[in-house]
Amino acid sequence: MNERQDAQIRRSRLNIFLSDFMQAREFSDYILNRKLHEVRGPQAKAKLVHLALNTSLIISYSRPFHKSNEGAGLPRASLRQHVGRLLSVDERALHEKVIYKRDQALAHSDAAAHEFEGLNYNGRGMLFYKSAFDPLTKDETQMLRRMSRKWINYLKELKAGSKRANQ
Repeated sequence: MNERQDAQIRRSRLNIFLSDFMQAREFSDYILNRKLHEVRGPQAKAKLVHLALNTSLIISYSRPFHKSNEGAGLPRASLRQHVGRLLSVDERALHEKVIYKRDQALAHSDAAAHEFEGLNYNGRGMLFYKSAFDPLTKDETQMLRRMSRKWINYLKELKAGSKRANQ
């Protein structure tokens, strides 16, 4: 991708994306600082808080990678084409997992994210469902926090470059 293509993302959209990643970083900081991964036993409220923050983390992180509506006559914006340039192989694997969780389970209720293939869910027997809502692990949350920081720094560089180009 060249500078001209990068410049196609409007500065106001870069600010929106920055806000999304800053929000994702705040959610991951809260989860990690409160050690919500370590909650055990009957502390149901803390588990619920962890689940809610994890969902918010995934949605905030994912927003910039889905084509967002812009004003009339403006192209839809996404950072999807920048992933390969910025993230390592391990980070790209987590990125894909997070996007999948958002797309299949958190923002939509796709059967593939909830049901095991080959089981009959129409009978009277006990139903088994995948844990599509399980929070990210502590290591994944830490990595996603680092990835959010990377995106924040990258977007700040893009903003600085677009500012220089407009002067």
